[in-house]
This record gives sequence, structure tokens and C-alpha cells, in this order.
Amino acid sequence: MERAGIGNEYQDIRDAAVREEQLPGIEVTERVMTRVRETGQRQSLRGIRFAGKTAAFTGMLVMLLITVTAYAASEYIQIRNKAGEVKVQHYAPDLKPQGIAPYYQYLWKLMDFAKPGELIAYFNRGEKLPEGAKSALQFTSKELRLTDYPAFLGELNKLKTPILPKEAGGYEFKYGTIYPRLPSAEEREENPLYRQTLDELIAEARQNTGRNLFMKAVPWTEAASIGGKYTKQGAVIEIGATLLDGGNMQVYQDTNNTVEKLEVEGREIIYNFVSRPEIKPSFSYHYLNWYNEQQDAYYIVTTYGDRELTKAQLLDLAGELIRGGL
Repeated sequence: MERAGIGNEYQDIRDAAVREEQLPGIEVTERVMTRVRETGQRQSLRGIRFAGKTAAFTGMLVMLLITVTAYAASEYIQIRNKAGEVKVQHYAPDLKPQGIAPYYQYLWKLMDFAKPGELIAYFNRGEKLPEGAKSALQFTSKELRLTDYPAFLGELNKLKTPILPKEAGGYEFKYGTIYPRLPSAEEREENPLYRQTLDELIAEARQNTGRNLFMKAVPWTEAASIGGKYTKQGAVIEIGATLLDGGNMQVYQDTNNTVEKLEVEGREIIYNFVSRPEIKPSFSYHYLNWYNEQQDAYYIVTTYGDRELTKAQLLDLAGELIRGGL
């Protein structure tokens, strides 16, 4: 079944996607605000040192070792699979869907009801359905967070997802996250469990006229996205993978995001540099994306905390992760 993902640099594409049948992504508000606080505490960022050498010198060696080839960046980048199909497409920001879905007005109620790692089916009486929707049954999910790596690894193996490492670039695993996959429109119509669930919620709504939102946890067997947080003292990197399940990833590229397509270990990599002076003068951050065709997965790697990886170090980390199977 085909699915489409949607992204907007450091945006929670998971919540933005729920009502539009799109895929989960990564919550990054915390890391952006962390960077705001950090830049407020010091006027300039110091380079990282390794064995007495500056990060700039180390970065030059890294660039030579991993042989990064730069391409001329087009205005809106694409990544295609071997069959020539577009799997990742950047778009102008003015094409991004506008408005706030009604879902956000009661999201907190759904999250209060859900236990970690649950897929929640819900019916909201009187709410206008998304265009083209046939079933009144809607879905959302709550993050499953695991701090024990063997337990996280066990879940990844059970769900048959890509395997995130226990250690990455010298950073140690802090916790892993898993989001359940939301059923497609076809599944909502055809799966007897979902039809029965909708009947039950409508029956409950008829008996209880004092509220409009009715919800129930339902079983699930496939993940939509996985992620890992890794730390080294006060520094943090995060690795996330959105499982496309035959679909594609749509990324709305804001004007303050400068993108560059590179190649690392034979894989096309998108380097993103985002400048946000409206938040704070000289405030910026950077991150990487790539597509793994064998896994049909879209990756994001971010760096933040009391010190960040340089561009060269990020690319070196990407090389390590790709060699490790991501």
C-alpha cells in the first residue's frame, strides 16, 4: 500500500500527518529550544577538540577519508530509487497545506487516554472528515520510549524494522522510540476489527450525549517510525527513521533552509543548514537526511546539546551509520 510522508525541516511531521494519512516523523521542538538557551548563554560556539587538534583540522581529514562528492544543488531536491521513482521530494514552502486541523484541539485528551506505545482509534461526533475520507474512524498513536537497549532491540526485531545501533560516533544510547503505523483508508474500510471498533464507538456516543470524543486502544503489528537518542556528556545526537511502506517523503523547504546534495558511501545525502535570526541573531542548526532503498526508509540525523558536530563530523557519522546498515 502506498503512503506519503510530509516534512518541514525540524517539524514534528508525525502530528502534522495524522489527519492527512501521512507518516510519523521526529519531535524536535526540545532540541531547537535547547539551542536557543545555549546560544543565549554564550556569544560564540567553540570548536570541538580531539587529542589536541581542532575540529576544523579533524574535519579536513574526515572529508578526505570518506570522499564526499558535492553536487550542484538544484532549487528543490529529489532522491529517486533505482527504478527512477521519486522517493524524496522537496517543495516550495508556499505549497504546504495551510490551517490547523481540528485534531490539535483535542490531541491532549487522546494522549492522556493512551498508554505508551498504543494505537488509538477514535470517533469525534460532528467533526468534518478529511477530504476523501470514507470512514469516520480516525487514528493516532503514542510514543513507546525504551531506555534499555536490549529491550529496544527486541522490539525492533519483533517489528522487523531497521536496527539502530547501541553506540554511534562515540555517543552512547540513552533511549529509543517507536511509533505504531496508522491504518490506511483502505484498511479502515476493509478490516473487520476497525469496522467493529467504529460500531462500538458510535454506540457509546449514542448512549453518552455529554461528550463528543470516544476512543479505544487497538492492536498493531507494524511501526511507522523509530528513533534513537545518543549522548556524550552534554552533547546529543538523534537518529530517526520513517518507514515509507511504498510511499514517498514530501519535504517543504523553507527559504531559511539551505540544502546541499552530497554522496557518502555511495548514498545520496541531503545536508540541511537552517538560519533562524528571527529567533536570535546568528542562531542556526544543521542536520542530515537520506533514503535507504533496501529498507524503504527515510533517515534524519541531528546534533545539539552543549556542543555540536561540525558538518564534516556529521558526514563522517553518516558514513559510519550507512556502513552499519542504515
